[in-house]
Amino acid sequence: MKRQDGEGRRDGRTGTADAGRVSSFRAPSAERRATRWQCIWHGLHWHWELERSIISRGRHTTACHAAVEVAKVDSAGTLVDEASGMIPAIQKELRRRGFDLCHPIHISWYNNLIREEGLIDAGTLRTLPETVVGAEEGNNCNALLIGNNKHVWPVFLRWLATQVNQRKTQNESLTDEEALEQVSSPFDTFVEESILQAIRGSFGEGEDAGITSYEMFWSNGTRRKVSVQQSGVAEEGAGTATNTKYHCYKDEEESFLVSMQRVAVTTGEYWLDSDATKLCVHPEFGTWTAFRTVVVFETQATNGTDPPVPTLCPCPVTDDELKVAKTVFDYALANSSAEEGYGTTVNKPWDELCAYLHGSVCSGSTWDKVPDTMKPWIQLRDCFSAGRKEWKYSEPQLLYHYTRDSEILIAELRRAEK
Repeated sequence: MKRQDGEGRRDGRTGTADAGRVSSFRAPSAERRATRWQCIWHGLHWHWELERSIISRGRHTTACHAAVEVAKVDSAGTLVDEASGMIPAIQKELRRRGFDLCHPIHISWYNNLIREEGLIDAGTLRTLPETVVGAEEGNNCNALLIGNNKHVWPVFLRWLATQVNQRKTQNESLTDEEALEQVSSPFDTFVEESILQAIRGSFGEGEDAGITSYEMFWSNGTRRKVSVQQSGVAEEGAGTATNTKYHCYKDEEESFLVSMQRVAVTTGEYWLDSDATKLCVHPEFGTWTAFRTVVVFETQATNGTDPPVPTLCPCPVTDDELKVAKTVFDYALANSSAEEGYGTTVNKPWDELCAYLHGSVCSGSTWDKVPDTMKPWIQLRDCFSAGRKEWKYSEPQLLYHYTRDSEILIAELRRAEK
């Protein structure tokens, strides 16, 4: 049977809902400590957070919002839809580029959560900058969480076909494979370019908001700050002049890791399975989503109030599904701790770990070619029935996200030509 609302919640928080607010978060015991495994799983494309933690089960009487429409916050702290404005413009541009998920948030929600979970004191995570955005106009949300579902794949393939054809036009002797090799990190490049273009192209609608800059915190640990001209258009040169790109796996003070799952939890749209899969589950999309970046806006405003924390999403999966998922996860972890797989990264220095997690490629153009150590990790996403029928990734998309096998892209491009 499906869990009742508030029964055995596993998002790491306890407390009661009061007029749409969460009254408290549960601080972890002294036994909670960040581990090297946590850093490893943060680097995977599905952004897992494997922690050796003690998570108590609390009760919530909250409901999950299924809508994915972008909204703004009025002076009373109520989310309201708007027909025009910068945020709806960003949403429209993002959807056109394949990024259907765009959630308005306030950074204080995330900062309070990781603070109460003890992740700041443990040195695992740092707080994001809390800015004031148009408080006098009632627009209290100061950031966006941007991600995608399966709709990003065909848009990506069209972008990739353009990149390959451009290179073949410049050099007619190139084969498809050779032209593809010249596209560095195809999907990651597409994601960054598309989201940056969507935001820059929306600033004509944002002049009244008085936004002076925005900073992007990407899921791979890099960050980028872009200033905005008085005209409301992002400066073309600012992206380079103020761009600071760090990486979460290099042992440097400047590295900045954001727990995308925890940001997602604060939207009220997702439930975090902290015990089994370490995945966020949406009641409609299931596990078939991915979070790409948090965009924090800065304006000239100097005061404002934090909007209420959205009510939390109840567990949308059954007890039986959770048991199966935990079994698959334990098997995957044990299997990966052998001579192959992610378990081999435990003793790697940070630079090698970074290269492995973000640069490694393995065979996987078909399921039969996927390494046995990786198969259970892929199967984890399919343990929950929510979203499976309508939103499950196609096999090429799913396999590419995990293996980065270029043969998948070549096959997809040739299929599109037929």
